[in-house]
Amino acid sequence: MSETSNQPRSTFYNSASTPIGSNLSRQRTLSSSSIDPYEDPVVGLERVTQTQVRRRPRRNDISEAVEGRRDIEEDHALSSKFESLNYEICENQLYRDAESKSGHQLNLRRIQLNRWIACFLIGICTALAGIVIDILVHTSADFKFHYILQTLVDRCDNGEAIAGGGCMWLVQLAWMAYNCSMVFLAACLVIFWSPIAAGSGIPQIKCFLNGIHIPEVVGLKTLVVKVFGVSAAVAGGLCAGKEGPMIHSGGAIGAGISQGKLHKKLDPGFFKEFRNDREKRDFVSAGAAAGVAAAFGSPIGGVLFAIEEGASFWNQALTWRMFFSAMISSFTLNATLTYYFKQGGLLSWNGLANFGVFEDKSYTIWEIPLFLMVGVIGGCTGALFNSLNYRISEFRKKFVSNKWQRLVEALLVAAVSAFTGFVTLFVVDDCVPLGLGMNRTEGLNRLYCKKGEYSAVANLFFANPEESVKSLFHSPIGSFKPTTLLIFAIEYFVLSVWTFGLAVPSGVFIPALLTGAAWGRLFGLGVEWLFPNVAGIDPGKYALMGAAAQLGGVVRMTISLTAIILEATKDMTFGLPIMLVLMIAKWVGDFFSEGLYDLCIELSEVPLLGWNAPKMARNITASKVMRSDLVAMEKRVRVGRVVEILAATSHHAFPLVDRIDESDTSRLPDYGRLEGYILRTQLVALLKKRAFVGEGEEGLMGEMMSEQDFIDVDLREEKVEMGAADEMAMMDLAPYMHSHPHRVPLNASLPFIYRLFRGLGLRYLMVVNEDNRLRGIITRKDVARFKNTKGFALRELFISDHQF
Repeated sequence: MSETSNQPRSTFYNSASTPIGSNLSRQRTLSSSSIDPYEDPVVGLERVTQTQVRRRPRRNDISEAVEGRRDIEEDHALSSKFESLNYEICENQLYRDAESKSGHQLNLRRIQLNRWIACFLIGICTALAGIVIDILVHTSADFKFHYILQTLVDRCDNGEAIAGGGCMWLVQLAWMAYNCSMVFLAACLVIFWSPIAAGSGIPQIKCFLNGIHIPEVVGLKTLVVKVFGVSAAVAGGLCAGKEGPMIHSGGAIGAGISQGKLHKKLDPGFFKEFRNDREKRDFVSAGAAAGVAAAFGSPIGGVLFAIEEGASFWNQALTWRMFFSAMISSFTLNATLTYYFKQGGLLSWNGLANFGVFEDKSYTIWEIPLFLMVGVIGGCTGALFNSLNYRISEFRKKFVSNKWQRLVEALLVAAVSAFTGFVTLFVVDDCVPLGLGMNRTEGLNRLYCKKGEYSAVANLFFANPEESVKSLFHSPIGSFKPTTLLIFAIEYFVLSVWTFGLAVPSGVFIPALLTGAAWGRLFGLGVEWLFPNVAGIDPGKYALMGAAAQLGGVVRMTISLTAIILEATKDMTFGLPIMLVLMIAKWVGDFFSEGLYDLCIELSEVPLLGWNAPKMARNITASKVMRSDLVAMEKRVRVGRVVEILAATSHHAFPLVDRIDESDTSRLPDYGRLEGYILRTQLVALLKKRAFVGEGEEGLMGEMMSEQDFIDVDLREEKVEMGAADEMAMMDLAPYMHSHPHRVPLNASLPFIYRLFRGLGLRYLMVVNEDNRLRGIITRKDVARFKNTKGFALRELFISDHQF
């Protein structure tokens, strides 16, 4: 090999980096028949680069509509920054050779056993995350009530009623200061360390399980911020719940354990066989189910949630493993917390949200229409919640994008929430005798009340939200005045709308349940007033129906939410009315808007593929959906061309064809018959291992590749330096390519293509003509940009390279 071969001439950085190899700028000898004056007729790199730069900037240069009943949506887009996960198994020669090795059957048994071990560990660790959150919130509440506010309230106690003067304002300022400090901590963790940890995390987990790669969504940093951030947010008095973030935390734990490492620098080498997107997806599903089980003490509800709202792909074996993780998570959390709260061995402890047990379990057939009315109200208020929150989120996206603006907004919401509670306490006179329904607010619930009385307003505003829900369910008649319930429901509804979407980890489950329980109990008081002579009217059961209706109207879940509520209340008696209420709430809510999580996904411009293909799309064919400006290679290719293509494009897969010619009718190359495709990560690994043959030489210049060499290839850090002789070497891609990729003809309809992507979890779909000659490629974004309006008219979103 010549001396010049040791001198690097070109350096390749992938698309996530800025430098591009010097080989792109070297002088070329162009043919007279060049397709483009700036490109080689076969390589076509400048054409691809320029196409990507020009590709559909927002509100400018929108592509022409194809034939059919469709509109171009200028105000909605799909972001090009989101890539698909690779769920398809690459069945190359290495994959087939592995099965013929001795001991392969024993290896399969070991992998199967490791799946159950991983699910067991996921259940344990998810429960531990829930235990940490609950203990932190409980400890913070004890400190706030016992060591800060109790001292101040005792100073203000004049023997009759605690009221008025500067003493009252001192209590309020202390409360606001503590809440703002907790929210400041939560917001700083999110804004300056892990922005993806904001919100509940359920939309992000839903997207991941649908096949969309969102950076850091299930990373270790995200998990840490989620656990400690939601603890601080709830301790800070925000209208936020810890149940949604528990689901995100469970998904992150599932991803981390299944990969057998905490960080790329902390890799003990466990579970290497699971280090692919397909296996990782299944373990994230198990983690999400374990998160629900830990939050509500609901293992069955956790499995149903993962199936109904989360997982896009599942099978019977995965369902059993999800249930196993959920069961272990619920058992571990309950067993541990009972010892912490000095009730050791009481396994009936009900997760992080304990709603108690109803004593009066009776209801009559004439109450069914009333329950249906509650469902209608829940559907309307849920749709209103989603609509208002969507508009606030749009405003945030455009005008509150700066880090410091987001921090100030979080502190403002914390201060307003605390101030609202004290103002309501001052305005509403609702003092009732001590008894059932009194929560852990200690001295605060004596504000403005005489000895032997407590404030029902303080009992709602200043208690743990889960305790407030429990109080609304089980407090005796007369514990809350109708005025108190009405004012609290309106105020908490508004604060919840404003809070969801802040730069803090926060869920919507408990805020929605608490809001619905308030107006549901008010509805029950109204029924009692209208029918005073009818026995068995308990406002508590209407509070339960209102809570279910409100949450169902917001998130639009039915089956899983029924199981969660029944398991959380430990009673099947109200199963029928809860199912009816949730169905009505969903139908009514769907008439006005989409569910909250779907709206969040739409606002994030994520190319999610829903359950059903778009209607009115049968006449849209693959020839109109596909992208024809692709870059293909031959199975035997020169290393310099591979380096050049990787540096100039951001494509994650490259079709392999038998030949590449100049086209007589198009500016694009004329590709030959499709023989397979190869991934970008595989090409990077091949270059790094120097798996190519030098010009005029025999044998590999580097190492022989195996399946293990293609694990953990990080495109963000890979760098390959090539010398002049290396660029002239040849690379044989045949042993590494996926030899039978999914393909469709040019006349395949959009619904058929959609079902292929949705059912098989595809990342790419090749388009060929009747002679199997490559004509284009279809990706998830090409399919996801077709959506239906409410009237089933078809609209086409454009793909934006910029996100506001």
